[in-house]
Amino acid sequence: MATLTDRPEGQDHTHEDAVERQDIRVGDLEDVRPEAWSRAAGEWVDLAAAAAEAREHVQNVLLKLPFVWAGPSAVMARVQLSVMHDELTIAQRESKAAASTLEAARSGFELARTWLDEAQKTAQAHDLTLHDSGGVTVPERDYPPNDPDSAAAARQDQENADSLLTRVTAALSYAADVNEHTGYELERIKKAVAYSVLDERTEAAVKADTEGAKALNSVFSGAGGVLLPPPAPDEGSGDYDTREATDEDRAIKNKMGFYAMGSPAVLGGPQSAKHMLHYLSNTGEPLDIDVDALMGDLPDMNRNVETQLAENVPNWEAQALAEYERTGKPVKMVQQTGWQGWTAEKDPDWYHAVGSFHYNTVAQVEVVPGPDGRPRTTVRYQTHVYDRYNWDANKATPVPAMGNVSDAQMARLHQSGQAKEYDMGGQSEVRTWNG
Repeated sequence: MATLTDRPEGQDHTHEDAVERQDIRVGDLEDVRPEAWSRAAGEWVDLAAAAAEAREHVQNVLLKLPFVWAGPSAVMARVQLSVMHDELTIAQRESKAAASTLEAARSGFELARTWLDEAQKTAQAHDLTLHDSGGVTVPERDYPPNDPDSAAAARQDQENADSLLTRVTAALSYAADVNEHTGYELERIKKAVAYSVLDERTEAAVKADTEGAKALNSVFSGAGGVLLPPPAPDEGSGDYDTREATDEDRAIKNKMGFYAMGSPAVLGGPQSAKHMLHYLSNTGEPLDIDVDALMGDLPDMNRNVETQLAENVPNWEAQALAEYERTGKPVKMVQQTGWQGWTAEKDPDWYHAVGSFHYNTVAQVEVVPGPDGRPRTTVRYQTHVYDRYNWDANKATPVPAMGNVSDAQMARLHQSGQAKEYDMGGQSEVRTWNG
């Protein structure tokens, strides 16, 4: 989020829609009943249909009311019915999004259960011990001493244990992924159901929830490839061009434009000046962020991306290998860390350009047969960034020759049609993970 001010004390790198990741054990996954998720999805479909029917009744009343009732009470009734119509519209759309989310979770858990079932069959067939934590042990074997076949049998036991560990790691980590992404989408939907007016901001949030629910079907298909929508931005300055511009508004716009073009350092640097000029251009068009430059200037963020990859890649590789072994064909699976919050606090230029933002690292895990016939794994990844250039109240910063310029003053440029808030984002170059 764009801001002219320093980062508030105590702000962390999380966002309000984040869902704590939970570890899944073998017993937990055994208890999952995919058909129960389908039943729950069906109930949300029924609720969506009921909301649509109720909305149609309200709409019919709104159309007829002016012909049968007039006066102040009638006006108030129409206002209340309009709000009810919006609430039912939101409920209908979000109910459909919840149904899609739950149905996607069902397919995700089914794939995880498939890998777990194969792991349990492997354990039984080769007399291996599969623990509830996902660990694998080879029971004590009474290999005959000095038997040339003993070494081969021990190696085979280890290979079977390694294959079993790959399958169970894939199953449990994928179930945790499904649980985390599903929880994230359901939290967004839960928040949106509380909306009562279907204004421009709410429309965007509801649309994102619907798109996110649909995307989960691809994310949990075993192939992935769809980037989940980022968290909804805050309200910012509100509606565009809803008040008359004042001489002060025009003066501030002219001065900010002067400094952005002639003295970028006054505003923080070239990036903050570029973003300010785009705001003042008044188009509202999205602006590309040079994500490679951003990550180069924010080494802490870059290290955090690397750390998250180091934590996730072993599980992602296990999932791709499990699918490779199951199908016997080359596999490409697309994974993502999910949207994370970050604040560009250590670089004044980027801080004044983007402030706090969100990023999501997406990786393609490919498994193909190697020259020796063994599977060969390659991981390529790319980091996506999203933010909205908008303004917060109750903040200010000193600008030479202008004194303190508040975020509220900058917000008024949007409200008076002198400038326009906009989305911004981009993606880094594709890199290969080397561990």
